[in-house]
Amino acid sequence: MRYNKDERIINLENFMKKNINVFKILLLLVVLNNPALLSAKTDLTHDFIKIYNQKRDFTLEEQKRLREYDIYFIPGILAESLISNDPDSSINISILTEDYFGTQLEFLNNKYKIPAKRIKTSSHDVAITRKNISEAVNSSKSKGRKVIILSHSLGGLALLEELILNPEIQNNIAGIVFLQSPFYGTPIGQVMLKAPPFINKLIKITMPFVNVSDKTLEYVGYVARETYMKKNEQDIKKLLAKVPSYTFAGIAEGNKSLFKPMIDIMESGCLKGITDKCITEKFYPGPYDKNDGLIPLKSAHLYDADFVALEKADHGEIILRMPFEDYNKEQLTTTWLRVLLKKMN
Repeated sequence: MRYNKDERIINLENFMKKNINVFKILLLLVVLNNPALLSAKTDLTHDFIKIYNQKRDFTLEEQKRLREYDIYFIPGILAESLISNDPDSSINISILTEDYFGTQLEFLNNKYKIPAKRIKTSSHDVAITRKNISEAVNSSKSKGRKVIILSHSLGGLALLEELILNPEIQNNIAGIVFLQSPFYGTPIGQVMLKAPPFINKLIKITMPFVNVSDKTLEYVGYVARETYMKKNEQDIKKLLAKVPSYTFAGIAEGNKSLFKPMIDIMESGCLKGITDKCITEKFYPGPYDKNDGLIPLKSAHLYDADFVALEKADHGEIILRMPFEDYNKEQLTTTWLRVLLKKMN
């Protein structure tokens, strides 16, 4: 018996309907035997830029959802000198840069009445930052509220470590955006610790005034970070599978930036002149990578976490008032949270 084309299609559809559970089981077996299909990270950069360029305010529905959470911002290194009246620093630069995450906090609290706070951090001892993170999360938990966290740089390392050391607080985390954190370390810490004598002397004199310690510089170095990531790989992957999150990195090469000397060091190991040739000896032997002026691009990626890699974004302009800014902080804040909300659906 011969079937025409339409009859063959109908018969195939009937066969699929009758055997749909078989296909589901086969698909599940394929996935379970290929863990990469479960853990492949997604590049969200295109979607992020599209949302950013739309310049849309939060919808009423988004505002309602965000008000259900306590939102915490965790600053990174040098925060003490970049926040007005912080008692742990003898130098206050915030008069020039605005407060660390100050724009974001004012934007959410005043424009949208969305509860947002900044967690007190320490550039001297990460353990202090970790303690403050746990206290903030538990405070929200005691009120029956989950939290959304946006952490920057060193703050993201402290957050990750605290969540791994105290996994019981993970249940109260609704979502995380890791902003420019050096999960695998930054060579800048190494360069500062092993700088030429005349530079090293200046660094040693300055560090106590901004509450930075050698211990912290070693903490963000390649050796310490790679050791930590290797030791805690499985626990970190479990966290990423449990808590909606993504990483955000900046790429500042070829763009005007106050961080140009450090961009040069991570790109080629030396300081460059007008002709783009080295004008100094090599401060850093590599490996070289695209970077935001403090964090290499690959270092800001976190195992299976989805990621955004934004061009023309250096390490300071997304959180402070800096020269050569390319991005509006209020639009960035809206986009960070809007992308996270999609992942939390």
